[in-house]
Amino acid sequence: MSDPFEERAFPKGVLIAVAALLSFTIIMIAIARMTGVMLPQAPVTAALESRDIVFVDQEDGSTAVKDVSTGELIQVLPPGGEGFIRGVLRSMERQRRGYDATLAEPFRLARRESGDVTLEDPVTGILLDLRAYGETNQASFAELLPAGSGSD
Repeated sequence: MSDPFEERAFPKGVLIAVAALLSFTIIMIAIARMTGVMLPQAPVTAALESRDIVFVDQEDGSTAVKDVSTGELIQVLPPGGEGFIRGVLRSMERQRRGYDATLAEPFRLARRESGDVTLEDPVTGILLDLRAYGETNQASFAELLPAGSGSD
């Protein structure tokens, strides 16, 4: 059996369009990097409630989440469980290595006026809007906030 498209040439117009699109994209990225031009970002709304938390690895492989100001145990993340929280922590820990800091330094978890939950790393200055990862993943961090609706 032979290939019915064997004799047909690939359309040059498609190749030219793809090449032009890739070239345009590369040029625009290069210009943005060289000039420092950035797209405007949505402003971060004020925090309605917040909590400074720390993550402590346990001997059994679990991770304890504690409130820094009170020492209260908020939650224990079982070994192999809470994959999203653990993934975010691995990423944050990787970022902190450049600052000679560990996960022992606290993070600030906050619920914003917009209803979004954010995780801020005061060591690196990173502020994650957890809504970007989906409602379920945002909710896993929201469970770590105080039960009340007031701010700290």
